[in-house]
Amino acid sequence: MMRLRSLPMLLLCLALAACQMTPPRPAQDIDAPAAPEVQSPVSASTAKAAEPPPPTFLLPEPASPRTGAEVLQRLRERLVDPPCVADPLVHRWQDIYARSPRGFAQQIEQALPLIGLALDELDRYRLPGEYALLPIVESGYRPDARGAGDHLGLWQFGRSTAEHFDLPLSPAFDGRLDPLASTDAALRYLGDMQNQFGDWKLAVLGFNAGPYRLKKQLENQPDVRFSADARLPAGLPASSYAHVAKMKALACLLAQPERFDLTLPDDTRVDPLVRIQLPAGQSSLAAIARDRELPPGLLEWLNPGFRDGYITRNAPRHLLLPESLSPRFEQFELPPAPAPASPASASGNYVVRSGDTLGAIARRHGIRLATLMSLNGLDGRSILRPGQRLKLAP
Repeated sequence: MMRLRSLPMLLLCLALAACQMTPPRPAQDIDAPAAPEVQSPVSASTAKAAEPPPPTFLLPEPASPRTGAEVLQRLRERLVDPPCVADPLVHRWQDIYARSPRGFAQQIEQALPLIGLALDELDRYRLPGEYALLPIVESGYRPDARGAGDHLGLWQFGRSTAEHFDLPLSPAFDGRLDPLASTDAALRYLGDMQNQFGDWKLAVLGFNAGPYRLKKQLENQPDVRFSADARLPAGLPASSYAHVAKMKALACLLAQPERFDLTLPDDTRVDPLVRIQLPAGQSSLAAIARDRELPPGLLEWLNPGFRDGYITRNAPRHLLLPESLSPRFEQFELPPAPAPASPASASGNYVVRSGDTLGAIARRHGIRLATLMSLNGLDGRSILRPGQRLKLAP
């Protein structure tokens, strides 16, 4: 087993998409152009997310509980820049995030589990703690977040970036929706850019706008210093500078909450997660939950990478679950489960079901709508019929 410490199960309580935070556009593919800044407070998710499972009091007491205070202190200790700076754009986002102290505290409480996960991985790569704030901006720390286009998961990876960093993408499993695998890929990506550009803030600009675009601007402005308010280095979308400003605003609020009349969730219980290996065979997350008497929806929330919650024979053989539930998986065998009515086959095809649309199929399987239409000779006026077989890959 692989222990993922500092992960309370309060991520299972409420949806993060209801927050007042304003996520910018999703992270760009490596070679994708930047999109205009999102001006109004909206959710990064454009598709309805699954309902979170029941709250933590339905779980057993963890063997090694920790607190929210410990997670947040770990974050503060790993920040490499002063958390509070004089920058008008940063101040603007501080005011937005702190507008509702109770709501902000609730959002941080819900994000604590995956903040802990990110910190564990940051320690492994020896990267700045600021990067643990990026998924708040990208996705509200929702493992199942679906953004514009085909950007998915905590870090809102596009398909080409995910493929570049070897995240598994198939009709059976999407690694962008795997919290651990996507965090590992995101930190490798950010670490590469930090080594190239020499500053975490520039790495975040590259994450949002694309590293090649940033490199070109830096080559034209060799002596410029980063400024979110002045939009330096010049030539990038406004949303890219806002990305960094939001992260710096969050760092200040979490480091000095008393300045903003915030009460943070210091007493929140932490239940570490473990990654367990699955035996051979196929099943479904729902069937496993019933067989092991787990709270409904828990496995789906922590493991949204499995398409339609179904575990095929060739899907990755691991699950994330709370440490307090891991004893139930000793000498475990996969329970039988029927395949979905019309699943995507291992050959890369999909059988249309009643009510399907091209857009919904593309989002569900993590491919671009234009790609789906091109593969199948369709356009925006095409009519889908139940039983019709679509290609999902060349």
